[in-house]
Amino acid sequence: MAGKTAVIFYSSTGNTEAMAEAVAVGARSCGADVLLASVSDVDAETIGKEYDCILLGCSAWGVEVIEEAQMKPFSKKLEPFLKGKYMGVFGSCGWSRGAWLNSWESELHFAGGIFPAAPVRAYGYPDEESLKACEELGKTVVKEAENASV
Repeated sequence: MAGKTAVIFYSSTGNTEAMAEAVAVGARSCGADVLLASVSDVDAETIGKEYDCILLGCSAWGVEVIEEAQMKPFSKKLEPFLKGKYMGVFGSCGWSRGAWLNSWESELHFAGGIFPAAPVRAYGYPDEESLKACEELGKTVVKEAENASV
Protein backbone atom coordinates (compact mmCIF):
# COMPACT_ATOMS: atom_id res chain seq x y z
CA MET A 1 0.00 0.00 0.00
CA ALA A 2 1.26 3.45 -0.90
CA GLY A 3 2.17 5.78 1.94
CA LYS A 4 1.38 9.38 2.66
CA THR A 5 2.29 11.78 -0.12
CA ALA A 6 2.42 15.57 0.04
CA VAL A 7 2.12 17.68 -3.11
CA ILE A 8 3.01 21.21 -2.05
CA PHE A 9 3.07 24.12 -4.48
CA TYR A 10 3.38 27.86 -4.91
CA SER A 11 1.36 29.31 -7.78
CA SER A 12 0.66 32.95 -8.49
CA THR A 13 -1.15 32.52 -11.82
CA GLY A 14 -2.61 29.00 -11.54
CA ASN A 15 -0.10 27.34 -13.88
CA THR A 16 1.83 25.49 -11.19
CA GLU A 17 -1.38 24.72 -9.30
CA ALA A 18 -2.71 22.90 -12.40
CA MET A 19 0.54 20.93 -12.51
CA ALA A 20 0.23 20.08 -8.81
CA GLU A 21 -3.29 18.78 -9.36
CA ALA A 22 -2.00 16.46 -12.11
CA VAL A 23 0.86 15.25 -9.88
CA ALA A 24 -1.71 14.45 -7.17
CA VAL A 25 -3.87 12.53 -9.67
CA GLY A 26 -0.87 10.38 -10.59
CA ALA A 27 0.03 9.69 -6.96
CA ARG A 28 -3.57 8.84 -6.05
CA SER A 29 -3.79 6.43 -8.99
CA CYS A 30 -1.18 4.33 -7.16
CA GLY A 31 -3.23 4.28 -3.97
CA ALA A 32 -1.35 7.02 -2.12
CA ASP A 33 -3.03 9.10 0.58
CA VAL A 34 -2.35 12.56 -0.93
CA LEU A 35 -2.29 15.99 0.62
CA LEU A 36 -2.51 18.66 -2.09
CA ALA A 37 -1.81 22.08 -0.58
CA SER A 38 -0.47 25.53 -1.20
CA VAL A 39 2.83 26.18 0.55
CA SER A 40 1.16 28.95 2.57
CA ASP A 41 -1.18 26.39 4.17
CA VAL A 42 1.37 23.88 5.51
CA ASP A 43 4.24 23.60 7.98
CA ALA A 44 7.59 22.27 6.73
CA GLU A 45 8.36 20.29 9.89
CA THR A 46 4.96 18.56 9.83
CA ILE A 47 5.36 17.67 6.15
CA GLY A 48 8.90 16.43 6.71
CA LYS A 49 7.97 14.24 9.65
CA GLU A 50 4.62 12.85 8.50
CA TYR A 51 4.97 12.20 4.75
CA ASP A 52 6.85 9.44 2.92
CA CYS A 53 6.82 11.17 -0.48
CA ILE A 54 7.12 14.91 -1.03
CA LEU A 55 6.58 16.59 -4.38
CA LEU A 56 7.19 20.33 -4.61
CA GLY A 57 6.12 22.74 -7.31
CA CYS A 58 7.01 26.36 -7.94
CA SER A 59 7.12 28.71 -10.89
CA ALA A 60 10.27 30.49 -12.00
CA TRP A 61 10.82 33.96 -10.54
CA GLY A 62 13.14 36.74 -11.62
CA VAL A 63 16.20 35.27 -13.29
CA GLU A 64 15.29 31.63 -12.69
CA VAL A 65 14.93 31.22 -8.95
CA ILE A 66 12.15 29.68 -6.87
CA GLU A 67 9.71 32.05 -5.21
CA GLU A 68 11.62 33.61 -2.29
CA ALA A 69 8.95 34.73 0.20
CA GLN A 70 7.21 31.40 0.78
CA MET A 71 8.62 28.44 -1.15
CA LYS A 72 12.32 29.06 -0.59
CA PRO A 73 11.98 29.38 3.24
CA PHE A 74 9.65 26.35 3.31
CA SER A 75 12.15 24.33 1.29
CA LYS A 76 15.04 25.30 3.60
CA LYS A 77 13.02 24.38 6.72
CA LEU A 78 12.14 21.04 5.10
CA GLU A 79 15.75 20.04 4.37
CA PRO A 80 16.57 18.52 7.82
CA PHE A 81 13.73 16.00 7.34
CA LEU A 82 14.55 14.80 3.82
CA LYS A 83 16.95 11.91 4.42
CA GLY A 84 15.44 8.93 2.62
CA LYS A 85 12.30 10.75 1.43
CA TYR A 86 11.16 10.10 -2.14
CA MET A 87 10.72 13.39 -3.93
CA GLY A 88 9.97 15.21 -7.15
CA VAL A 89 9.97 18.83 -8.29
CA PHE A 90 7.94 20.58 -10.97
CA GLY A 91 7.12 24.09 -12.10
CA SER A 92 6.10 26.50 -14.81
CA CYS A 93 8.03 29.28 -16.49
CA GLY A 94 7.57 31.81 -19.23
CA TRP A 95 10.84 31.98 -21.06
CA SER A 96 13.51 30.06 -19.20
CA ARG A 97 14.93 26.58 -19.66
CA GLY A 98 14.15 25.51 -16.11
CA ALA A 99 17.57 25.86 -14.50
CA TRP A 100 15.89 26.81 -11.21
CA LEU A 101 14.30 23.34 -11.05
CA ASN A 102 17.64 21.60 -11.55
CA SER A 103 19.30 23.74 -8.87
CA TRP A 104 16.41 23.18 -6.48
CA GLU A 105 16.48 19.44 -7.06
CA SER A 106 20.24 19.40 -6.39
CA GLU A 107 19.82 21.26 -3.09
CA LEU A 108 17.12 18.86 -1.94
CA HIS A 109 19.10 15.84 -3.11
CA PHE A 110 22.14 16.94 -1.11
CA ALA A 111 19.83 17.28 1.92
CA GLY A 112 18.99 13.57 1.54
CA GLY A 113 16.01 13.48 -0.82
CA ILE A 114 15.76 10.63 -3.33
CA PHE A 115 14.66 11.69 -6.82
CA PRO A 116 13.49 8.81 -9.03
CA ALA A 117 12.42 11.13 -11.87
CA ALA A 118 13.65 14.29 -13.56
CA PRO A 119 12.00 17.65 -12.83
CA VAL A 120 8.91 18.44 -14.90
CA ARG A 121 8.49 21.90 -16.38
CA ALA A 122 5.81 23.63 -18.41
CA TYR A 123 5.99 26.83 -20.39
CA GLY A 124 3.09 28.97 -19.23
CA TYR A 125 -0.10 27.04 -18.59
CA PRO A 126 0.70 23.33 -18.82
CA ASP A 127 -0.37 21.69 -22.07
CA GLU A 128 -1.66 18.11 -22.30
CA GLU A 129 1.87 16.70 -22.60
CA SER A 130 3.06 18.59 -19.50
CA LEU A 131 0.04 17.47 -17.47
CA LYS A 132 0.66 13.86 -18.50
CA ALA A 133 4.32 14.23 -17.42
CA CYS A 134 3.10 15.58 -14.06
CA GLU A 135 0.84 12.56 -13.57
CA GLU A 136 3.78 10.29 -14.39
CA LEU A 137 5.94 12.15 -11.87
CA GLY A 138 3.39 11.47 -9.13
CA LYS A 139 3.16 7.80 -10.12
CA THR A 140 6.91 7.29 -10.37
CA VAL A 141 7.70 8.81 -6.98
CA VAL A 142 5.01 6.79 -5.20
CA LYS A 143 5.91 3.52 -6.97
CA GLU A 144 9.61 3.91 -6.19
CA ALA A 145 8.85 4.57 -2.53
CA GLU A 146 6.62 1.48 -2.44
CA ASN A 147 9.29 -0.68 -4.10
CA ALA A 148 11.89 0.49 -1.59
CA SER A 149 9.70 -0.45 1.36
CA VAL A 150 8.98 -4.00 0.12
